[in-house]
Amino acid sequence: SFGAYLLPLDIVAMSLAPNDVHQNQIQFALERGIPATLGVLGTMRLSYPSRSFEFAHCSRCRIDWLQRDGILLLELDRLLKPGGYFAYSSPEAYMKDAEDLQIWNAMSNLVKRMCWKIASKRDQTVIWVKPLTNSCYLKRA
Repeated sequence: SFGAYLLPLDIVAMSLAPNDVHQNQIQFALERGIPATLGVLGTMRLSYPSRSFEFAHCSRCRIDWLQRDGILLLELDRLLKPGGYFAYSSPEAYMKDAEDLQIWNAMSNLVKRMCWKIASKRDQTVIWVKPLTNSCYLKRA
């Protein structure tokens, strides 16, 4: 639905699903003329060049971004252009119970090590921005 909302604004959003469990989501998008693909995140790189996208969005996100030492977020970092944004909407962003808080803390620590900053946070949604330069990476221990 987010991609459909953006289409009349001449913004093409690509819907990605993490595995074949989401085939219906992809079919739904394709039937409405929204570009979509099934990318099995975490098993191999997606078939896009590095720095291909300015924005990524995961709505009602239940993807385990932290699996295998954060390989999914690292792949997302590869795909985002410098200054690109990742909008993440998930119950973890609520931080209302111990499990959600643990997931939120682990994800926040990983994106901090990746030098991403919070651009905005409201309710269940947080938007991180990727740095424009590598200066932050070079300052890390």
